[in-house]
Amino acid sequence: MPIKLAKKVGFCFGVRRAINMAEDVIKKEKCAYSLGSLIHNRQVVNTLSARGLKVIDNIGKVRSGCIVISSHGISPKKSEEIKKRSLKLIDTTCPFVRNAQDMARQLSRDGYRVIIVGDANHPEVRALVDHAGKNVSVVKDVKGVRALRLKAKEKIGVLSQTTQAMDNFLPVVRAVIDAKPGELRVFNTICRDAEDRQKAARDLAREVDLMLIVGGKNSANTKRLLSVCKTILKDSHLIETYKDLKSGWFKKARIVGVTSGASTPDWIVKEVAQQVSGKIKK
Repeated sequence: MPIKLAKKVGFCFGVRRAINMAEDVIKKEKCAYSLGSLIHNRQVVNTLSARGLKVIDNIGKVRSGCIVISSHGISPKKSEEIKKRSLKLIDTTCPFVRNAQDMARQLSRDGYRVIIVGDANHPEVRALVDHAGKNVSVVKDVKGVRALRLKAKEKIGVLSQTTQAMDNFLPVVRAVIDAKPGELRVFNTICRDAEDRQKAARDLAREVDLMLIVGGKNSANTKRLLSVCKTILKDSHLIETYKDLKSGWFKKARIVGVTSGASTPDWIVKEVAQQVSGKIKK
């Protein structure tokens, strides 16, 4: 079956950097821990864990060793807690995420009410909230802005989770403008890779009969790609590996498009492509 790959697949810069840093830690440190999943890809996390990077939910029982911070970042309080316990800290926070953290912190210091566009339960967003410190709100979309009941003449600063889509971010900004703030500062903190990846997926969805989005089911950028593709092609599906493929999807498809989240390794994308093209026996 003919298959087309999106122009943008595989690891993004931030994920590749985090994995390289983690692999270096595994080689040098006797005890290495990842505070939460390093990235949102189960296969990669399991591979790193098998090599010695143990995933933990908290540092309470860690007496020595090295703590690796995920690419999504952590709160300043948690970072200080690690340092106070005399544990070595390796911070793999994506530089683009760190930029958003700096902006959230500065807006708060300057007296702005901070509005973050994103998923309130995502570790990146939770860290952004902690960096802002006070007078901060998280909204998912325009409805979220309206629910805030913003006051006229307020000083408001808006920024975004780095994996958001511009199609969602801009309407939120317009809704804030409609509230007539006294002063408004807007920072486009959406990662360029995320924008490029969404555009490539959108373009490909227009050319095929079926879209496969390969990535972790808990990955924000992968779920965003699914949402982007579904607005164009209803027959779009999120899969973690080729084992999630269902034969019924291909009954009417002549051309299949494949894209991937920023945390998905090339080898998983390749396996999916081979399975779809019939090179791997079912």
